[in-house]
Amino acid sequence: MMLVIVGLIFILFRFDYSFFSYNVEASVAIDVLPDFVGYLLIWFGLEKSVDVNRWFKEAHSAATGMMLITFITLVSSLSFLLEPLLESPDGQIFAILFYIINYLVRIGGSILTALTMVFMFMLASAIGYSMQSQERMLLCRVMYVFSIAYSVLAVVYIVNQFINLPLPLDWITAGINVIFILFSYISMNKIKELA
Repeated sequence: MMLVIVGLIFILFRFDYSFFSYNVEASVAIDVLPDFVGYLLIWFGLEKSVDVNRWFKEAHSAATGMMLITFITLVSSLSFLLEPLLESPDGQIFAILFYIINYLVRIGGSILTALTMVFMFMLASAIGYSMQSQERMLLCRVMYVFSIAYSVLAVVYIVNQFINLPLPLDWITAGINVIFILFSYISMNKIKELA
């Protein structure tokens, strides 16, 4: 259960560390809390919950897909480390591949965040369903509200990809995420199958 909570911190929050690359004029920012590690932790944390309910199984499967996607984005963010290799004659194929990956990551940033919100919807639904089966209706309702909030955020992030919305999406999402982690910790402690 603690693996899931720590994994949520990795995927829901971003802490960039900036430093200079080989090109001194350009600084590079790396997320110290990579999403790939977060999804890996969640995948291991949800391993024994797959049989609890269908939503946990869906969230576990989604974590697998998100691990792959976020690994690709992690590799693309570290491609500057391979600049000397990419400039060699044999590295031209890799240079083209990294250029394509970096381009897709750059244009698909909001879509990746929307996919994270869909994953959060699945996790909130899984926890809420478990709370309903244990007749803990207050926590069930709270998780229902979170599942609606994450569904709406997924749509908003997709729309934001095409139309820059005048909303402080990062602040709204961060507030929801902090409260969700707190309620997830409380709720997951009450799920007998996860003990």
